[in-house]
Order: sequence, then C-alpha cells, then structure tokens
Amino acid sequence: AETLAAGDDAGAAALASRWKGHLESGKIRCVADAYWAMPYPMWAQPASLRSDLKQNSALVVVKGDANYRRVLGDRPWPFDAPFTSVASYFPTNVLCLRTLKAELGCGMASAKTDAAAAADDTWLVDGKWGVIQLAPPAAE
Repeated sequence: AETLAAGDDAGAAALASRWKGHLESGKIRCVADAYWAMPYPMWAQPASLRSDLKQNSALVVVKGDANYRRVLGDRPWPFDAPFTSVASYFPTNVLCLRTLKAELGCGMASAKTDAAAAADDTWLVDGKWGVIQLAPPAAE
C-alpha cells in the first residue's frame, strides 16, 4: 500500500489509503501460512487453513498465473467449463486475477476465446490477456 500511496496516480493513492484503513481496522487481513508458497493444488489446503478461511474470510483474492493454475489443479479444463464449478471446493468466495501465461483456463465464453485467438495466435501464453473470475463456495 505504501508504494501505491507514494505514486503519482491519485486514484491509486486513494485506493492505498482505503486498504491501509481496512488493514488497520481488521476489515481485511493478510494470512501468512506456509501453504501459500507451496505448489499443491488449492483443494489440498491444510484443514486448519481451510477452517480459518471458512470461518473468518468473506473473500480470498488469488493473484497470478501460478496461483490460478493451483486453483484449477493445473488441469486442462475446457475453456468454457464454468469457473464457479471448477472452484466450488474453495471454502469461501475466491476471486482470481490472472494474466494468461499458460495454455489452461476455464470460465471463458467460446465467443471471447475465439475472438482472442483470431486477434492473437499466442493469446494464451503471451501475457497480454487476462481474466478476473469470482466463485462462491459450494452450498453445503
């Protein structure tokens, strides 16, 4: 947040200020756990972390290609497979922010993937395209 606050972009500085306030008030928190740095699929979360996320988190933000691939289990889902189904195992709402750098994904409408492929034959791997996807946890 300090980097954003120190920049020249007024909008980013305002966002950084809100984030800082939310961190200080406890509205948002960063949870340190060795699991986050491991290569395991996200459905292999330790029971203690899974329970903590389910009980104490309204949203988990997952950023980056490698972490997105962990959400998908690094499996070749059909591009139009619903992200909400693929990520339904997650214990709370999960928001994925990803720049495409590997030939896998899901939750993308065929018309959009066809248009991307027509515009850029390396769209899946060149880092110029991305997705923002949200999935709620499955109903119990």
